[in-house]
Amino acid sequence: MKHWLGNSLRGVCMGVADVVPGVSGGTVALILGIYPRLVGAVGSLGTETLRMIRRRSFRLLVKEGLRDPGRLGDTRDGTHAGHVLLLASVVAGIVPAIAMGAQVLPPLISAHPEQMRGLFLGLVAASVTIPARQIRRRSLRRWLLAAGAAALTAWFVGLPAPSTRHAVGTVTLEFAEPVASELRLTPRNLTLTAPGEGGWPEIEYGLRASQYVPRGATALDVQVVARMAGGAGNLPSGSIRDWDGPAQVSSVLQREALTGGRNPSLGYVFVGGALAISAMVLPGISGSFVLLLLGLYHFVLHSLALALRHGDPGGAVVVVTMLAAVATGLLTFSRVLKHLFARWRGATLAVLVGLMVGSLRKLWPFVDHAGGGREVLTLPSAGDPEALSVGLMFCAGVAAVLLLDAVGRRQGGGDQG
Repeated sequence: MKHWLGNSLRGVCMGVADVVPGVSGGTVALILGIYPRLVGAVGSLGTETLRMIRRRSFRLLVKEGLRDPGRLGDTRDGTHAGHVLLLASVVAGIVPAIAMGAQVLPPLISAHPEQMRGLFLGLVAASVTIPARQIRRRSLRRWLLAAGAAALTAWFVGLPAPSTRHAVGTVTLEFAEPVASELRLTPRNLTLTAPGEGGWPEIEYGLRASQYVPRGATALDVQVVARMAGGAGNLPSGSIRDWDGPAQVSSVLQREALTGGRNPSLGYVFVGGALAISAMVLPGISGSFVLLLLGLYHFVLHSLALALRHGDPGGAVVVVTMLAAVATGLLTFSRVLKHLFARWRGATLAVLVGLMVGSLRKLWPFVDHAGGGREVLTLPSAGDPEALSVGLMFCAGVAAVLLLDAVGRRQGGGDQG
């Protein structure tokens, strides 16, 4: 039971990470020391496992392993029982963590984007050393594999998220007093919200492009776009009432309805979910970011909230479709990854190192926004009050990885390739 609880806690950490765009659950599994075992366990699932589970002797073996995994032995049934126990315990932590994290983390990231990115940057940057340390023979070919994977990942995570299925419109910001100096509003630093009625989820909107507020201005018209795809963003006039940003806004006027939002098809949700879970298995590539890039991230979270809070049939259908896609993609891609580890372990670890290094681009805390929603990396300005807090969060992330890695190495360490 102690092993079950330990793996469930690891699953909780993975589930929380999977909710965050830019952070991979695979990275957390690597930090916590269960990544190779997890890939092997998922890759071993199949019809043979299903046949074994139906046998009473196998179920008794699983119960015995729950009390003491050391009694499972090295037999075929014992190995499959160990895989079943590992996966069941991790999933028992992942599922509630995703459900809770979907409610807590997005608002926290929206309120403190730089600090949260600093924390995740520290986590991923420090965890790069874990697969790098497991590569025994560091040849030029492996360095080139790592460099190529890093460059490709950095390009991929730098792509702007689409907005073709998102509701758009115009709102007027009325400032509490004339703006004292020129102010820049960006898609990240200004959030406009339409509160949900009757406990239904709120809808967030951001700017379509960065915009300057001239000195002395008392009001400004801005183009906004819903942060989630789907028809739920098509709201009547007067729906947007709340704001959060750098300017002191006295009121938000939405004189016209927001239009253009379209729900993604269930087929698109299925394909996107399968791609996202395949990416989620890899350290460095965030499944949440893949969903964001496909325009599905906020739509899926919104559907999950509708299904959990209100039993909404439409939201439940989206969630079920997503779960089917996750199962399909996971069972397919994990077999490929298991084969790669078995045949080319060192080269595979080198590629994982590159994936993690390239993903750091998405987690850099200080960004500006160019045309088309593309993020441009910048350096903090001199005297930026947020730079210190971001640095402290970065150090906290590094320290957390070093602590977890030290605990994991005392408990057994990692294989080398």
